[in-house]
Amino acid sequence: MKFAIISVGNELLRGDISNDNAKYIAKRLTEIGHSVERIVVVPDVIEDIADEVKRLLSYDFIFITGGLGPTHDDVTAEAIAFALKRKMIIDEKAVKQIKKWTNNKDVVEKVARVPEGSEIIENDVGVAPAFVVDKIAVMPGVPAEMRNTFEKIIRRFETSEFYIEELKIQGLEERVLKELNTVVELFPDVDIGSYPKKGYVIIKFSGRNKEKIKKAKEKLLELVEKK
Repeated sequence: MKFAIISVGNELLRGDISNDNAKYIAKRLTEIGHSVERIVVVPDVIEDIADEVKRLLSYDFIFITGGLGPTHDDVTAEAIAFALKRKMIIDEKAVKQIKKWTNNKDVVEKVARVPEGSEIIENDVGVAPAFVVDKIAVMPGVPAEMRNTFEKIIRRFETSEFYIEELKIQGLEERVLKELNTVVELFPDVDIGSYPKKGYVIIKFSGRNKEKIKKAKEKLLELVEKK
């Protein structure tokens, strides 16, 4: 399946925090054999969030993090409703979840409002539950809460085999550029990435065909050693 990730939050755009949620989601989906093809960061603005949702609906599934709390700038649920042309309702299952943490009326009424037809996903470590509507999963932005709800949602997707091999080559990336391009052309079914470090390069080979990955790695090593 092909996935997109939307991270919501002005704090991400300001550089106040790193986007650990998107990194975690992308890595976990890749590990079970799926493809993440877009990661987008948007501000806490209803229209901006809705525009990105509508633009990414061509993907098989969208994961969204952030903006589910009780404050004025937590507008993600409203934005999803706007994008999908659904009413906002107070979900009783969400109310029950939130009241495990607080009886503050303002918090309960704000956080429990979700797009009509949403499936509530319980959050075991925080106030705001996640929810799934159509092919969109919306989760809290707090990393521990996101991981807690994400791991429940990811179970519904099939797992396929995915393999990764690494090769460490001493020297600058330009030293192996010609050989690397040759291997990329020879093995189009293998995802090959080059990651320069100080004094060496890490080449990653990944994909679903274990034998082709192994052969691609061996071919690059063979070409480099011939220099």
